[in-house]
Amino acid sequence: MKSGKKKSGKKKIDFKHVNIPQGIAQIPYAFKILLDTPLFIKNHKLWKGFLDHTWVLLFSIFIAILFTNILYDDLHHYFFPSDKEGAIEINIDTTGESSEDLVKNIEEVIEDEMEVDNNELEILEPDFLNKDEVSEEKKHNSVFSGSLKFLLLILLEIIIFHFSVKTNNILKKENKLLEFNDFYKAEIRLIKIMGRNWLLGILMYVLVSVVCGITGTKYLSDTIMFCIYGFYLGFAFLDNYLEQFNFDINKSTKTIQKHFGAATVIGIFSSITMNIPIIGPLLVPFICGIAATRYGHAAKMEDFVFEETVS
Repeated sequence: MKSGKKKSGKKKIDFKHVNIPQGIAQIPYAFKILLDTPLFIKNHKLWKGFLDHTWVLLFSIFIAILFTNILYDDLHHYFFPSDKEGAIEINIDTTGESSEDLVKNIEEVIEDEMEVDNNELEILEPDFLNKDEVSEEKKHNSVFSGSLKFLLLILLEIIIFHFSVKTNNILKKENKLLEFNDFYKAEIRLIKIMGRNWLLGILMYVLVSVVCGITGTKYLSDTIMFCIYGFYLGFAFLDNYLEQFNFDINKSTKTIQKHFGAATVIGIFSSITMNIPIIGPLLVPFICGIAATRYGHAAKMEDFVFEETVS
């Protein structure tokens, strides 16, 4: 009778498949593909057929306008957070008063308002909080956290997937036709992926904030998070390519982690491009979806094989 330890079947989380030098080397290569993509689009006239779907076009324009409005509203509050907060409503009866009396009354009202505000701040603000840190924390909002951009990709997934498949057909010389069920599965898959990436983004934000706080490098936290959110955005585009080869989310994650350099470049490009009013949100799924597919084809991402580690 044989005896021995049974394998528990638990998967170990490891990053043996990630090669840092290779990932860094992917950065200029992915950037070159991004720059070449407009010419690729022009040569293959990839916009043909898409413009025939009027409802998709109108929906995309509506989302682009809505996103632009929210984006610039966030930007306004980021750079001018106290515009509305600093406003003081003054109700003074000026009937029969001289200009000197009017000025005196206004000064008294302002002093009273400032005294009340200062008292409220002393009550609401704990002693251990630094005022500068509180004001900076208030500035951190959706436009810089990446959550708004995650939502935009979810809403425009139909366009991204459409151009990813169409581009792959050209590169692989295939003629895959998409049905409603294909778009539905792609949408549900991206919701799962971006939901997970959103949670990971929050965890990474906390981790980066703590590490930068301990090391005295808080000035680097925004730049680091911008790159991290860039990776998560690029992840969405590359996953659309791998989905066509029946990669499950776990295998797709491992593959994209191996190509973290390319994912980050594509994601940062999309994050910056989104900020262009109206045009940006329309161009992002178009250019980045095609560029990610071209990179995936050139790098043969579908051939990636990894072994699951068990304990």
